Amino acid sequence: MFRQRRYCCQSITFYQREQYLNKVMKDCEDCFKQLDQHGKSIKRETKDMFIKFTQGKLQEQKKLLETDSVGVFSMVLDIIENLIHDKPLMTYILTTIEAIISDNQRLFKQFMRALTPQVLPKLKQFLFLDGYDPMAYEAAAKIATMIIAEEGGNDANEWVILFLGGIGNKLKIADFMIMPICVHFLKHETLAIQFIKSGGIRIINNLLSKYSTDLQIAYYTILALWLLSFTTESIPLFNDPTIGLIRLIIESVQKISREKILRVSFACFRNLVDISPQCIELMVDNGLIKVVDLLLKGNLKDQDLIDDIKYVGEILEKNMKILTSFEKYVKELNAQNLTWSPVHTEKFWKENVKKFEENDFLLIRKLAEILKSNNNQNIAVACYDLGEFCRFHPFGKVVLEQLNAKQEIMTQARNNDQQIREHALLSLQKIMLHNWQV
Repeated sequence: MFRQRRYCCQSITFYQREQYLNKVMKDCEDCFKQLDQHGKSIKRETKDMFIKFTQGKLQEQKKLLETDSVGVFSMVLDIIENLIHDKPLMTYILTTIEAIISDNQRLFKQFMRALTPQVLPKLKQFLFLDGYDPMAYEAAAKIATMIIAEEGGNDANEWVILFLGGIGNKLKIADFMIMPICVHFLKHETLAIQFIKSGGIRIINNLLSKYSTDLQIAYYTILALWLLSFTTESIPLFNDPTIGLIRLIIESVQKISREKILRVSFACFRNLVDISPQCIELMVDNGLIKVVDLLLKGNLKDQDLIDDIKYVGEILEKNMKILTSFEKYVKELNAQNLTWSPVHTEKFWKENVKKFEENDFLLIRKLAEILKSNNNQNIAVACYDLGEFCRFHPFGKVVLEQLNAKQEIMTQARNNDQQIREHALLSLQKIMLHNWQV
């Protein structure tokens, strides 16, 4: 009988937890009998509505919510207030509520109207109790967050601080549930600002770095970034290459080419290209133009998504020439932050190689010094650039030998890092080819 109803099964808390879902279904088969044992703890109407609701399949439950949402919500709230000690029942009730109010905004509004003053304190208290199923804690946290974010005020800011501070500590929240809860903060600007102040960006960075190929986590994390992109306070964080938010989104797009990821990613990109030249630069630097070209050659169906991709691509193309400049290269080199940006290409070196003669090949000297650094990416890019310099400058080999750069490249060809080793070997091939051409 219980296995026929569906609202509980739709709860996001059961993501990749089929074994837990089966356990909950089995545990809840005795719930009807247990309700009678609770005596006067709950109303007679609660027992009657519980039996009526749980016996129905999904469509029957939805119909009941359309005709008597007040009765359904009164039932679940009465159980939360009075039967919080019944662990299997709480798992069922909390995951059911989470599924209902997440599924339908109208039902969420009706749920808010049905709330009694005792419910929110009970949910907060529940989060710090021991011995319940993980889905129960997560559903309670999401329900509490939705209520608090909707009500707003100082309590909402305090809840953001408490929730983010409790992750990985007192709060029992799995990684895949963090952002589905947090997105409810981020729909409100004041709470989004508090999220930033309370270290939320660090949590986002950790999740996208660790789970870049997980569809569910990547989707909700990028959704959170899209919501943040409407907040002025977030822009300096998107602009910061050391945080790497733009890079992480692009990496997820490359690894998970699902339309739901593409939609939210390019919605975020579209917001950012309209307000931040630095974000445009980071998108170009991290290869988004190539991603755009590949996507537009694909078989996308969603016209709104196609429009967003084209819009972002056109803006990146307009800025490509500005970004692929000698001045940008000098800036990157002086900052000793070499990235695989458009200034590290064959086209760039063909057009600019003569400029590297200035100040007695000062920039080439700086590149040669980078070969002795401890930054693997800097070394790999420097090997590539020195190879291109030798390839396109008539006296490139002579200059590299005078600076002892060729010997350093030979040393790096034995580096344990595969990327460094590959680019060092390619660079040596270009030097040898230069000898043959001369």
